[in-house]
Amino acid sequence: MRRRYLLGTLTCLVIGVVLLAGCNEEKQVQPSSENIKIEIKTGADDGGVVALTDLLPDNVFGIVNGGGDQPFMVGLFTSGGGDNLTGRGIYRFDISEYKNKSFTFHVKCVEKHGNPGSLEVYLTNDSGPLETNPSNMSDISQIWNLINFGEKVATITPVSGGWITVSISSAMVKSWVTDDGYITIMLKLGNENLGSNNDYYGLSTYEYSQGSAKPYLSAS
Repeated sequence: MRRRYLLGTLTCLVIGVVLLAGCNEEKQVQPSSENIKIEIKTGADDGGVVALTDLLPDNVFGIVNGGGDQPFMVGLFTSGGGDNLTGRGIYRFDISEYKNKSFTFHVKCVEKHGNPGSLEVYLTNDSGPLETNPSNMSDISQIWNLINFGEKVATITPVSGGWITVSISSAMVKSWVTDDGYITIMLKLGNENLGSNNDYYGLSTYEYSQGSAKPYLSAS
């Protein structure tokens, strides 16, 4: 009991994102090979990239954003200052404990606005941890363009309030897993040129609703 008390006291001294990561790290890998569940490890492992729509495609200027307790918007929307924005989702998973596995990606479609149409799901080169406290806009083309060289896994049409599930074959995983065991999944609208500013899907993240709808991978 004393050990648990000390651990609880120490965790209260760290920032929220690290707290959440530490509390859920043990859940990230399940021991049973019959029901494997791999969750996002930290808030820096999901979120996405948001670009100023009016500058695309010649200039990719915006922010990379991990963390936050709101759904991440994939599609077309506006900032509080009235800028037109285009968002692409990013989800990173540590699968280093598992070899030669096929996985299913699960993420909740929390909301749908307008008529965003289909959603494309890709495996890409690793984005690396996402910035959790972005302050200024900058050139984000390096991460934005990862999808251009990725491999499309599926095209889907999410339902508001439902869970998205996407199967990823072991062959695809083998092609894209990093040396340290990460795979990166990116999502974008099938058509990002709708000429609107209110057509998007809001997808769940590690922090959304106090972790009640965490994205995860499953395998059996």
